Amino acid sequence: MNPEEKQFAVIGLGRFGMALCEELSSHGAQVLAIDIHEPSVKKAADITTQAVVADCSDEQTVAELELHDYDIAMVSIGDDVNASILTTLVLKEAGVRAVWVKAKDKHHAKILHKIGADKVIMPEREMGIRIACNMLDSRIFDVLDLGSGMAIAEVIVSHSHLGKAISEHPCCQGRDLTLLAVKRGPEIFKDLPVDTPLETGDILIVAGPEVQLIKQLKRL
Repeated sequence: MNPEEKQFAVIGLGRFGMALCEELSSHGAQVLAIDIHEPSVKKAADITTQAVVADCSDEQTVAELELHDYDIAMVSIGDDVNASILTTLVLKEAGVRAVWVKAKDKHHAKILHKIGADKVIMPEREMGIRIACNMLDSRIFDVLDLGSGMAIAEVIVSHSHLGKAISEHPCCQGRDLTLLAVKRGPEIFKDLPVDTPLETGDILIVAGPEVQLIKQLKRL
């Protein structure tokens, strides 16, 4: 499905929610921006398909907005944890296809998981992990936490592994780790033979259990 064919609802127009609206809209997606504060809604109206002042913790409001027709409803309410939880419950009970929620902390995230949120995001924590990994080892280009103990890492091939086969790289030898692709210049190869020699600038995209992934990264 093309981005312009998708419909998203963003509930809560703080910095995170507004950035989300801008990025989705820039890709041509249909975006409904929602907040209880009129100034935020007016600001979002300039960049989204539609922007409304509404309280999505109210069942009738959610029904009137027909949010069950949207592909994803993103609850990006800031510090009001109670409002975030109640809104998530209402959306799930209304039959919204997918409810994604921004969590303030681990306790908030745990509750959101228990009440059925389809995806829980902690932007500050996830960004902190990614930056820390890069700070600790420049060979780790990026790390993405997938939740449930799983992660994806982009690993820059070091000088010591140049010319060696892909299968000889530590990140391709760990238990339960899967090589998803090799980035070589502007191209991404998903099915290079495992005996292909590694070249300067290659980046391995590897997925698997976070603990196992970190263990293998330490071997680099």
